Amino acid sequence: MSRATRAQAPDIDIKHVYYFLMLAKHGSISKAANALGLAQPSLSEHVARLEARLNTKLAIRGPRGVTLTEAGRFLAREGHKLVDVARALTDSLREMSDELQGTVSIGLPPSLSLLVSIPLAETTRLEAPGIRLHLTEGLSGHILDWIEQEQLDMGFVYTMPPSTGFQTDAILEEEIFVVAAEDNVPVEPDEDGGYSIPASQLGELPLVMPGLPHSARHAIERFARAHGLNLNVIVEIDSLSQIIEMVSRASAFSILPHAPVAKLVEEGKLVLIRIKDPGFNRTVYLTRKRSRAVSMVSLTVEKTVLKIIEEMVERYGLRARFIANEKPGRK
Repeated sequence: MSRATRAQAPDIDIKHVYYFLMLAKHGSISKAANALGLAQPSLSEHVARLEARLNTKLAIRGPRGVTLTEAGRFLAREGHKLVDVARALTDSLREMSDELQGTVSIGLPPSLSLLVSIPLAETTRLEAPGIRLHLTEGLSGHILDWIEQEQLDMGFVYTMPPSTGFQTDAILEEEIFVVAAEDNVPVEPDEDGGYSIPASQLGELPLVMPGLPHSARHAIERFARAHGLNLNVIVEIDSLSQIIEMVSRASAFSILPHAPVAKLVEEGKLVLIRIKDPGFNRTVYLTRKRSRAVSMVSLTVEKTVLKIIEEMVERYGLRARFIANEKPGRK
């Protein structure tokens, strides 16, 4: 093995350096071994290994103790710096693990924000009170811009970023439905008591939708074009809560995933109508800026929000598939 190759990793074991410093401090194998709680042969072996790794004699054992060589005196003088840095690094990491502190900013599309924002805030406050959350709602394009400008640590988007400058993981695959008020369902129930509508009939429904460039509107328009449909959008409202309110009043229908209306569906106030022949799905992605360092605090919040999304899928029986754990190494 060449010296150039070996230089990729240090030849010094910090533990061996610490043992040698104790030997230099106490001046004898017996006293240093006693201070360290080691057997004398064990301490001698550690020092011998250090000398072998460095190919240098550090101490000469005599009847009155040990005498340091020139290399040994140099290591005794400088080695404490290495040990002090390692100790400080260890203490800092343990403190971060014991009580994480810092601010984490997350971008959420409105449909996901309605489901997870409050549970995330409450869980973080209880389990990691040293973490301060900053949650921002926005369209996928805006969220990607904010991540790029490092105004956000991470964000959830419905559009795969076009740039390799983003680290992106698929998190959730959602089925998209026609949503109607419980007294304004435009189709008869299926044999199983649910509702479905052929995609070819979507153009017959008066829809309330967000305007462009909303990512949800883009996705729906792409789906419509791909199947030769002309949607009847009677009004555009960029507020998701207002869209849901208008649907609840039986004034129009909308096309949404299950998540933002889960509570109202559970309460029987809204009804999901499955789109068939073909069905309509979209994917939620977790995105970060690839070149930006990821803190322990940020990773902790990421783990929490993914756990909440997974729990919400199960709790409300969302018509969605949590796929984050399908990525190797993400459990």
